[in-house]
Amino acid sequence: MNLAAPRASVAVAGGSARLGLTLDLPYPAELAGAARQLQHYVGERVAELTGMKVSEVTVTIEHLVPASGGERRRVQ
Repeated sequence: MNLAAPRASVAVAGGSARLGLTLDLPYPAELAGAARQLQHYVGERVAELTGMKVSEVTVTIEHLVPASGGERRRVQ
């Protein structure tokens, strides 16, 4: 599996931060659940490490990467 390095952005205003994450996920994956977990974890960690309120964490899934190393499977 060849996942690209995740990218992050932040906008800070009035003591709170809005975060953006762009990343690849392995396929198959439960996308909604994975995105929610990332939002929650990253928001809490950034708040804990910086002392800032995190008002928003946006997750963008850029690619789904086959977990089996790229081999293609076909429905028969």
